[in-house]
Amino acid sequence: MAVVFRMLLLVTVAAILAQLTSAQQSRPEVTITEPGVYQLADLFKSADTVALVKIVSGDTETYSRAVYKAEVVKSFKGAAMGEAVYFGPYVGTRLGSEYIVFLHKVFKPIVPRTSGGGYGTIQYLEVFNEGYSSMETSYECVFSGRDIAQKCDYGVRVCTDYIKLPKSMPTFPPIAEETPFGCRKVRKSVFIALLETFGGSKN
Repeated sequence: MAVVFRMLLLVTVAAILAQLTSAQQSRPEVTITEPGVYQLADLFKSADTVALVKIVSGDTETYSRAVYKAEVVKSFKGAAMGEAVYFGPYVGTRLGSEYIVFLHKVFKPIVPRTSGGGYGTIQYLEVFNEGYSSMETSYECVFSGRDIAQKCDYGVRVCTDYIKLPKSMPTFPPIAEETPFGCRKVRKSVFIALLETFGGSKN
């Protein structure tokens, strides 16, 4: 009886292991998509709209995604100065702040959940590359220089692990110094001058 019991136990264990192996093999593979790595010039080419914008308002309730309304302060591609643009979907964009945004056009307009809600039916633009194509500008005292006037300036936050800048463009801190996600500041005036060389409008 002991031998028979052992044989039954071995058969049962083997059947369970076979079922587990089969389940693991039939489970669909999960692919984790990381942000792409772009040269800045390629990011510019890939975008439908590139502009310096000021965030006027935001809506996280009315639509199926977060939508920000912004005014174009300076256009490099695909927009006109003073135009209102609507983009998203990443939350955390600061109202009243200025951003340099690289946006993809979503060809189907988005409609509010309730008639007449929010901004109405709008042409929507999308921040891509998992949010790294939206770059906040701010006044910072992190730049090189002998005095405060040189050290303090308007800068653009660029995450250089994913957006590669020309080697000639100074970053603060420098590329050799590690930072979370490679996010650093570059002088806004220098960054804008570079975008203008890519063939965008100088509005």
